[in-house]
Amino acid sequence: MKLVKAEILWSRKCNLNCSYCGMTDGRSNTLTLNEWKHGIDNLKELGCGFIAFYGAEPLLEFDKLPYVIDYAERLGIYTTVITSGLVPNFKRKLDWLYANNLRSLSMSYDMVPLDKSSEAKMRKTLNHLSCWNTNPGIRDSAAIATVTRNNFKELVNTASSLSMFDIWLFFDFIHWDRGQPGSKCKNFKGIDKLKFEDGDLYNLIDQLDLLYHLRDSLKIHTSVPFLNMIRNDPELLIRYDWNCADYDVFPSWVTVDCDGFVYPCDDFQLEVPKPIYIYELADNWDWFGDIWRPIVKEQCPGCLWNTHLDSHFIKEGKLPMSDFTHTEK
Repeated sequence: MKLVKAEILWSRKCNLNCSYCGMTDGRSNTLTLNEWKHGIDNLKELGCGFIAFYGAEPLLEFDKLPYVIDYAERLGIYTTVITSGLVPNFKRKLDWLYANNLRSLSMSYDMVPLDKSSEAKMRKTLNHLSCWNTNPGIRDSAAIATVTRNNFKELVNTASSLSMFDIWLFFDFIHWDRGQPGSKCKNFKGIDKLKFEDGDLYNLIDQLDLLYHLRDSLKIHTSVPFLNMIRNDPELLIRYDWNCADYDVFPSWVTVDCDGFVYPCDDFQLEVPKPIYIYELADNWDWFGDIWRPIVKEQCPGCLWNTHLDSHFIKEGKLPMSDFTHTEK
């Protein structure tokens, strides 16, 4: 396995204006359907087992999406779509995606709303995911939460509530724009009040300890290696200095933008002299790693994105792919 997963930023358009999101820039999905299919072939050749389709709002550019998902699933690559659910004809689009073999749905979920957009998403998420679960053969549904210093005490209660509806809780810790090129995060007034401070860490670890012990009885997506990493070194949430390029398994995932260009991360997108398209990635895999490793190592301040760390854990053999995709072990 050369590649664990791919993130496809299917659209850079959105009808919301969330204060923390820097994904929206108005760009369109420009590859043809055949080019996307050729790109999926490249991912399969590299051993990719999972693709997440998101960006700003993927369902705003819908025409090609069902066919690309169907193509990937028929090749044996698990897929999910991450959406706000607040788009025109959402139910009809979801039905069409299901008819084209989508079996996993992920939606944003703010445990404590930050603004009107996030409050609107939160109200709809539970209902949409519960309806999704009524379809036969669903692999999973997941609510994706951002954990901050003003909501982390809701973690265990949120996991318990979502599990009652057969919904997985996936969470990441708050990130912000720290000057890395192409950051998906956006700084906003009041963000400093959401960042973790030393005094928060003791109570946060109590929550993570509970999640660790409840993981087998609740639908908690967050992996044991990731939980243990934070529990053993909680000051990571002050430093945010894990750098994927420090490890031999780099790159274990890639990000593909809506124009088909491939980057090492959805939170680090620097222009390089020779950009690689998704449909030529397999032939240029070694070059891709060689060119990006020193750039990421020198210019990325680091992160603590759960999904990125899990990709490394899987490629290192510390985590099974089935734990990531919620498939049978």
